[in-house]
Amino acid sequence: MSIKKVLVYFIIVLLMAFPASAADISLNRWILNITVNEDGTVDELIQVEVGNSGLTSLDGISFMVPASKIEVIYDFDHTFSSKGQVVEQQIVENGIKLIVNFNTPIKTGETWNGRIGFRAENFARKVAGDYSIEIPVDMPQAIISGKTADIGASQDADVRGQVFLPKGIEVTSVTPKPFRILFQNSHMVPTWTSENLHMKDTIILKGSFSEILKKIADMDERSKTLSKRIKEAKTNGIDVTESEAHLKQAEDYNTNNANSALSSFWKKDDTSALEFIGYAENELNLSENSFVASGNTEIKATGKATGETEETNKTPGFGAVSLILMIMSSFMILRMIRSKL
Repeated sequence: MSIKKVLVYFIIVLLMAFPASAADISLNRWILNITVNEDGTVDELIQVEVGNSGLTSLDGISFMVPASKIEVIYDFDHTFSSKGQVVEQQIVENGIKLIVNFNTPIKTGETWNGRIGFRAENFARKVAGDYSIEIPVDMPQAIISGKTADIGASQDADVRGQVFLPKGIEVTSVTPKPFRILFQNSHMVPTWTSENLHMKDTIILKGSFSEILKKIADMDERSKTLSKRIKEAKTNGIDVTESEAHLKQAEDYNTNNANSALSSFWKKDDTSALEFIGYAENELNLSENSFVASGNTEIKATGKATGETEETNKTPGFGAVSLILMIMSSFMILRMIRSKL
């Protein structure tokens, strides 16, 4: 046997034993969108992009979640990729390993973009009105030829995260320090950018119930419901000018101004916060009464109009499907149907 053939066989054996390394597979995106629900369960959505510069195809990735039970959610908003994927589960020490198998192997020079969404139990801890959660920002592993390999983060890797707390729960402690704590969709949302969140970090977050924050959140939800109804009425040619003016004043008192209930809450000025909540509630009541007087359907105290059907409860952090995603998905379905004909 020639030396050349020996070298070829040796390289093949090395590739089989060590199919990839950190230099071959790069993590380009790892974005965490996490919602801690009121009952303590956790909804998590991870946006991922990995690139393959190795000599062999990338078959999937795996990572661990510190939970006792996981339900993977397969739909366009959650677990989805244009190249397809199947998620398996394996119980490991301190949690569950999620094994994401790509339907189409990622060849040299290609990237995989996808989302993995799931609901986890015993990820967060709830004791009365107190919540706590530890979120590992661990580097996933690559799966190549049935073996696992390390992944290295690219130089400009997009690593971000946000955690939606239950309504009325304020942040009492958090590390690493977030870029900002937002009030979004009536929830407190600590948010991290790539500058203050890195792979191998662990987010440690604690929160407690606040009656004042709950009042602000309830008022915010009522305002958003009425705002939607006002827009619909204006589209139908109904004059809701007075209702709209009172609504704006209510929103200013509640969340929109430097002198508002939310601003006072941030400053720990409970007296001022309660005062502004009272002003906001009065203006919102005037807005709702004016809206009904304009000939619109009566609005219930819950913020929903009489006869309006209940919408399916959605996790605050899980957004709606984009038009582009729907078009891509429709194209895939049509292509699958044609291939079977």
